Amino acid sequence: MKSIASLAVLLGLAQLAASSPAFVARRNDASSAAEAFNKETSAYTASSAFPTSMFASYYNTPASMTAEPRPVVTDVGRNSVFPDILANPTILPLGPSSSEAVYPVATGTASPDIVSQVRQEITDIFASSSSNCTKCTDALKTAQKLAQQSPQDVPALLIELCTKYKFKSASTCAKQYAPQVLGSVYAQVLSYANFSSGSTDAQYMCNVVVGSSFSNCSLPKPRLLDEAYLDDWFHGKRTPPSSYNLNVGEPTANGGNLRVLHMSDIHVDPRFFVGGEAACTNGRCCRADAYNSTLSSGNFTQGTLSRALSGANISESATYWGNFQCDAPWSLALSTLGAVTPLNGGHEVDMTIHTGDMVVHDLAQYISQDLVKYTHQSLYDSIRAMLGKGPVFNAIGNHDSAPSDFASQGALPDGRSDQLSWDWDNLARLWEAEGWFDHDEAEQVRSHYAGYSVTPRKGLRIVAINTDFWYKNNIFNMIHTSNPDYSGSLRFLTDELFHAEQRGERVWIVGHVLTGWDGSNPLDNPTNLFYQIVDRFAPHVIAHIFFGHTHEDQFNIFYANNGTSRAADQAKAVSFMAPSVTPGNNVNPALRIMHVNATTYEVMDYHQFYTQVPTFPDLPESSHGPVYEYLYSARQAYGNFTSSNANSTHPVDGGVWPQDAPLNATFWAKLTEEMAVRKELVQQFTVFQGRNSPRSPNCTSDECVSAKICYMQSGSAPLGKQCKQGYGSVQSS
Repeated sequence: MKSIASLAVLLGLAQLAASSPAFVARRNDASSAAEAFNKETSAYTASSAFPTSMFASYYNTPASMTAEPRPVVTDVGRNSVFPDILANPTILPLGPSSSEAVYPVATGTASPDIVSQVRQEITDIFASSSSNCTKCTDALKTAQKLAQQSPQDVPALLIELCTKYKFKSASTCAKQYAPQVLGSVYAQVLSYANFSSGSTDAQYMCNVVVGSSFSNCSLPKPRLLDEAYLDDWFHGKRTPPSSYNLNVGEPTANGGNLRVLHMSDIHVDPRFFVGGEAACTNGRCCRADAYNSTLSSGNFTQGTLSRALSGANISESATYWGNFQCDAPWSLALSTLGAVTPLNGGHEVDMTIHTGDMVVHDLAQYISQDLVKYTHQSLYDSIRAMLGKGPVFNAIGNHDSAPSDFASQGALPDGRSDQLSWDWDNLARLWEAEGWFDHDEAEQVRSHYAGYSVTPRKGLRIVAINTDFWYKNNIFNMIHTSNPDYSGSLRFLTDELFHAEQRGERVWIVGHVLTGWDGSNPLDNPTNLFYQIVDRFAPHVIAHIFFGHTHEDQFNIFYANNGTSRAADQAKAVSFMAPSVTPGNNVNPALRIMHVNATTYEVMDYHQFYTQVPTFPDLPESSHGPVYEYLYSARQAYGNFTSSNANSTHPVDGGVWPQDAPLNATFWAKLTEEMAVRKELVQQFTVFQGRNSPRSPNCTSDECVSAKICYMQSGSAPLGKQCKQGYGSVQSS
């Protein structure tokens, strides 16, 4: 095992040296930057011992590295202990209870034979000679009759059709479309969607939910947000005020920058099974029921797993500290949290931005409300204990609910907008209990799903928004698709920005799902409107935007006039996508500590640290845990624009970004100009994207370089989709 891990690291470093000679020099720059940052924080070695004091008791003994600890966590909302079945790797969880099913209210009286009638009509539609897209849209319209007249019969019909037409295996169909899993939600969407002529709901559903490869339905063109629409949206105030009285923040006690942690996508897996299959071909890897089909047929049963795979039937063993194709075990999650203060020179960070996704990736039938609450309770308690008193401002990720990905809009009829209020009520209680929010702020979280708005320091406002309302996998977004803000979240954001403008505040927008990059994650219409909002309020109000979700180190630039010009002097805002803590899929875990000007709230630099997954197999035989190394300084890695400076619309003296200038949108726009001239910078960026992962593909071809620059310059889904596709992610195997 030692030789395999060492070979993986060696091959990864050899790949970097061969593919980008400039990268070696840049690593020297990064080392210099680390020394300038703080000689004591260039690296941190975690303890091999699990911090047992983090939890009062455990279902097992966490002293040995042969198994992950299973903490006993009390749900203080109910004053009861979460059951061990949520985390015991040898027992398949029961999943959501039947009480979690929420149906639409039936409209009218169902005809006696409605089920057989709809079944026959859909069968006839699929047997017709119509195009696949027409078949799909016609089938949806027919299914709507059942959803509106007899919604409780929708899950059974979905299971039947899924099995008959072999969309999935019979077992998977039955599990996924059970009423309490996805069945009742699909009944709601079918009932409330608008399938009339001129509506785009059916086309969106066939393209996004059913899938374009099966339905052959193209995505509708984005809605045109014309001047009349935008004048109405901004209440006739489309032009920013000519003067702006900035309510500047207060200097720190030592006169230095604020230290702000940007952390994202922890995805702790409480069922991580040490010794299991880490390169599986089914579901989630590093589980007791994970297997690689080349060596095993699986055949695990519900309840207690019937057997464990022998070593001969495992292609890659799940290690105690984690693996590339798996979510973070407790050992990795807590060692990463424990690294923050040491990497910050032994001082607590002033505040933390966490951009969502604490809950494990898993099959829909295993995600329950209890699992979400258990994860949030245990991780927020751990964050508070390990990061100290600095407040933490959280965005909700698409996996931070049950079912995953779903958020119900406030405009849903029949009181169905409140079906996920349990999640927000629980979060509000937790954030208040941890001391990050006062009672009034917690009540604001409870009041609606749009987000919250708080002021942690003089002159700074943090506005968090629920980005599930533009995430393509939130099936509720298939309702009223032509409305860019059916959820009301962007109305909330705009109003908060107007208030901040009146008060002279700087705003950080915090969310989970990015609005642009390659356009593969978000929906067109809401992110197009978001782009117009940023154009209106940046840079005088909006200082920065923070997202996560992709697990990769990325950024997006927002330009004036919807990006009609990508010149540096037209750049208005930048969004930072933070790297993940989870290694899945094929990236090294990372943390980012930002240096932020305490009066303008602009990022002056950030320092990125990471730990190498290929070293994990050897760690149980050592006397220590993961080593967190310095990766790079954004200013040092990207601040030299000498090759493009002469032709830039925003030249700087000597071509090097001034030391006293923030890393604002202009900085990042100039970086893309430099990348177009010095293409090796894109390969350097790609290495950072996966945090030195030996599994990241190179980006040295002209096509890849051009595509990535295009992604960086695309702050909305419509703009991202205009770029050459296929180069957005480094998470290949």
